[in-house]
Amino acid sequence: MNFPNLKIIGERINPGFKSSKLLFDSADFDGFARLAAEQQAHSASIVNVNAGQQGLNDHNFLRKLVNTVQSAVDVPLSFDIPEIPGQRVCLETYNHAKNGKPLINSISELRWEMTDLLKDYPCKVILMASERNEDGKKVANKTSDEVFRCARRMVSNLLSGNYELTPDDIYIDVSIAPIAVDMEEMTKMAVSSIEKIGAHPDFKGVHMSVGLSNISIMVPPKALDGSPLKILLESAFLTKTVPLGLDTIIGTAGRDYQMLPEDNFVMRGFTEALALSDVEAIMRIQELYQ
Repeated sequence: MNFPNLKIIGERINPGFKSSKLLFDSADFDGFARLAAEQQAHSASIVNVNAGQQGLNDHNFLRKLVNTVQSAVDVPLSFDIPEIPGQRVCLETYNHAKNGKPLINSISELRWEMTDLLKDYPCKVILMASERNEDGKKVANKTSDEVFRCARRMVSNLLSGNYELTPDDIYIDVSIAPIAVDMEEMTKMAVSSIEKIGAHPDFKGVHMSVGLSNISIMVPPKALDGSPLKILLESAFLTKTVPLGLDTIIGTAGRDYQMLPEDNFVMRGFTEALALSDVEAIMRIQELYQ
């Protein structure tokens, strides 16, 4: 990987991956330990834990999973649990002295009550900037300006509140969607959001992250020229955004992400798609593999 300062949060402990679901189905804790260790060995500086519905329903399972994963690595864990009881189980179980501050993944304006956990546990946080609270209702952020303003509010509220957080403890998640069906121009919005956040002094020292593998869902493994399409699409996104301030991905540790030249077959298609709208942008991406 030739993005030397890019931090990887290993994503594979998640029942959404077929191979990982087998571990959940069989309660294979030795397998979880191996998977955690493999991700650290492949340069994951944080290991994410997403236990799905099983973790929400069975807190004993969740406790054992946290203990197992933490015992296998010496990097922090990120807990991708969308509700307070499950997050609290993870944070109570986690040995804060052994691996350092864990991450709460994630807090949004719609789940702001999760910040109460920060008063009991020293944590870092991932802030989901894809949605906002508007008069008590969930509203999707559709433009980079909306993402920017939402992220700015959340960062300001955390740093000015009684949470004892520094900018280094905060990650802003700029959501991305599968580019093959991106009718709402989420990819373009993400690139623009990263540029605006990365350039603004209010975000100095704050990290930015994306769930990188989302972008290559629904495309085939190979491009028309025989090159590996999924990893090159992910690399194309990084080529555009790392220079703008993106410094963290939730992704697959060990993938050979590369800074691509502009004349690369996939990079050229990606760049041209960003300049197009809805159906035309999708059609330009489809030209890479159809």
